[in-house]
Amino acid sequence: MTEKLRRFPDILNMLSEHEIGYHSSSHSVHPTIFEFTDVENYEEAYQVSILRETSRINPLTGKIEGEGGIYALQRLFPRKQIISFRAPGHCWVPPHLEALKRLGIKFDFSADLSLTPVNFKGITFYPYPVMGNWEANLKSYRILWIAILKRRLSIISFHPSLLVNKIEWDSIYREGNPTKLVPPPARDQRETSFIFNMLDRFLLHISNLQKIGLIEVTPNLEESKQRLCPTEKIVEKCYKRSIKWALKRNYKPKFIFNHFLKFFELEEDP
Repeated sequence: MTEKLRRFPDILNMLSEHEIGYHSSSHSVHPTIFEFTDVENYEEAYQVSILRETSRINPLTGKIEGEGGIYALQRLFPRKQIISFRAPGHCWVPPHLEALKRLGIKFDFSADLSLTPVNFKGITFYPYPVMGNWEANLKSYRILWIAILKRRLSIISFHPSLLVNKIEWDSIYREGNPTKLVPPPARDQRETSFIFNMLDRFLLHISNLQKIGLIEVTPNLEESKQRLCPTEKIVEKCYKRSIKWALKRNYKPKFIFNHFLKFFELEEDP
């Protein structure tokens, strides 16, 4: 997608005022993050993560085809620092995140660790988002307003493709890599218009609350001074949340929980 954006200078211009984050080199293409890092050796998982996140991945075979990944994003936005990351499906893996840290990532939006930003091993973990999709109904409004009123900091996550498509764009990868790329079925034009109108209305409400000083909306990222003190309960909860996406795709990790224990320093030294 990064490479395709070069064809649309108007979109690039609109993105110039925004924080640009990284979302992996291949998303749902197999092997996914939770597949290529699911090896017994932590260092091996780290090294393969470095390789794949700096490479272009073929969307049909999953094989490496030269340089790409985060490097392609950095070339597309040379005036910006690519320092934030969210894993596909929030399914993050510690050696993979440590590899991204070496590549410049300082902020993570994948983990469910705290309701406020916390720092661990030089990475600031932002809170888990209050919702994943905009459904343009009363439930969406209710979730968002409760979060905004009760939380000191709320992260909202929308999937833009679902504003115009009926299903996720990556559904074709559920049973493995496809033989060809097929676009998802589009929503009816009237339905799409309604969804965008409701989103416009919500953003207008947010803007009005910002103008009167009740809330602050900012894309600025700040390193947290609050250090995470991991416990077995926190780590186990975080791990279970992380692998939900993998389990939905009928993949059962073998070694990833051990990677979590090693990263959070809860395993005994050999």
